[in-house]
Amino acid sequence: MLTELRLSDFRNYHQADFLPSPGLNLIFGANGSGKTSLLEAIYFIGSGGRSFRGGRLSRLVRDGAPAATLFAVIDQPSGKQDRLGVRRALSGIESLKLNGQTPSALSDVATLLPVLALHPQSVDLIFGASSVRRRFLDWGMFHVEHSFLAAWKEANALLRQRNALLRTGQASQRELRYWDQKLAASSATIEGLRRPYLARLKAEWRKILEKLSPDLKVNLELHTGLRPGEDYLQALIRTEEEDRRRGFTHAGFHRADVRITKDGVVARDRVSRGQAKILSYALVLSQLPMISEANKVCTLLVDDLGSELDQTHRDTLLRFLTMGNHQTLITAVDADHLGRATVENSGAAARMFHVEHGRIQRISNDS
Repeated sequence: MLTELRLSDFRNYHQADFLPSPGLNLIFGANGSGKTSLLEAIYFIGSGGRSFRGGRLSRLVRDGAPAATLFAVIDQPSGKQDRLGVRRALSGIESLKLNGQTPSALSDVATLLPVLALHPQSVDLIFGASSVRRRFLDWGMFHVEHSFLAAWKEANALLRQRNALLRTGQASQRELRYWDQKLAASSATIEGLRRPYLARLKAEWRKILEKLSPDLKVNLELHTGLRPGEDYLQALIRTEEEDRRRGFTHAGFHRADVRITKDGVVARDRVSRGQAKILSYALVLSQLPMISEANKVCTLLVDDLGSELDQTHRDTLLRFLTMGNHQTLITAVDADHLGRATVENSGAAARMFHVEHGRIQRISNDS
């Protein structure tokens, strides 16, 4: 879990230090004060250089500064403490250090701090493209299923090789069939890992939905893009002509989707934005017990919780967020946006912070 974060020239922060509690952290401040940017910094350093806000990453650097610098101290369940630093210039990441050394791969960094974010754009899990849901699924597998990363790297390497061959426009059928067979086998391996993980995720998701919105009945399943009775090799052969014409591969592990349905219809066509928020939040939260079972502590970032949820759903969600052994950071404009009873009963272990103009001030003490 995160025990210390130092920010320099990140968004609207010039210099700031943040020392979160291992449990619940409540962060208050006016709109534009820097609350979301604080969560974004944690997400950035925990995800290996990505943002949950979208947009150009060059905007992470404070106006007029040459680069943004983040330094984090991360405590592991084993008792080990890792120190992670990253310098992000306008053109990209200039420096990345793990315990004083340059890591051999970004995956070495991404595994240190499992970080999940609940934010207004989380509804993209319902309304967005298949790539959003696929990336969400693979994130969980990366942290939970030890064999997944190697299988995923192999499959992506094969996909790049096949696409490169297609782009030459001169691939013989013999050459293409060689890569078809390899990619088909690798795609089947990935699917074999995804299915049991998704079954566990679905069970946790339904448990959470029973608490958050028991009347909301939905289903979750893996959609491979294969036709009934078809395997990946047959699909690659079927789509060969289109692949050659367009220069990329249309069948395989990279085309999978987590299909969410309501009454047999894709959920995005049947639910309101408020319902979509509940569905997507429950989906993100369903990862938490699985991360815990893998002997990891997840850092959960909750931005603008009060948006688009009524008080009943907000209170139910807040009660759920305070359970478990994950680290939680919640932003809101003020205590009333969370429900003052929840704030007052959050316990001695909670820490409260106020953010204003890129400055972080602790306003409560824990025991």
